Amino acid sequence: MGSIHKRIGAVIGSAALFAGVALTAGAGTASAEETGDLAPDSEVSLSITGVSERAAMASDGSLTIHISSPRDGHDMGFVRWNADPQPAPNIPGDSLIAKDISPDGWAVEAELSNGRVASTRGHKAIYMKVVSGNLPEGHAYKLRGCVVKGSERQCTPWRAVHA
Repeated sequence: MGSIHKRIGAVIGSAALFAGVALTAGAGTASAEETGDLAPDSEVSLSITGVSERAAMASDGSLTIHISSPRDGHDMGFVRWNADPQPAPNIPGDSLIAKDISPDGWAVEAELSNGRVASTRGHKAIYMKVVSGNLPEGHAYKLRGCVVKGSERQCTPWRAVHA
């Protein structure tokens, strides 16, 4: 009888290990195509508002903030400050980008401290909004990402960016 319990325990342990490996394999590379050539993720944190985020700064000063649900960890989308033009997706420099990738009812908004906002509100996922306009070079701004549904709003902390 003890031998059967050991075998069942070994099978369950192996299955749990396999599931953990399968769930984490490639998790950090899924959005590399959408966000351009970025430096490695700079930090992972949970803001006081409850929105999970992962931020990555590029060498040109562009910043991408990936937004995840703290409830179940699903990717909700990302916001990006695009400091310089990107030739591949034809996105100009000084652009604010919000992309909603989850049909969960929440919209994604990117906010720049000068009042510029890019929002996916009113559109079904998958949707991306780009708001651009020239800003003075070298000027410092702050960026944050928010998820919104009706009057509910949860935002990441502000992050430093520059034009």
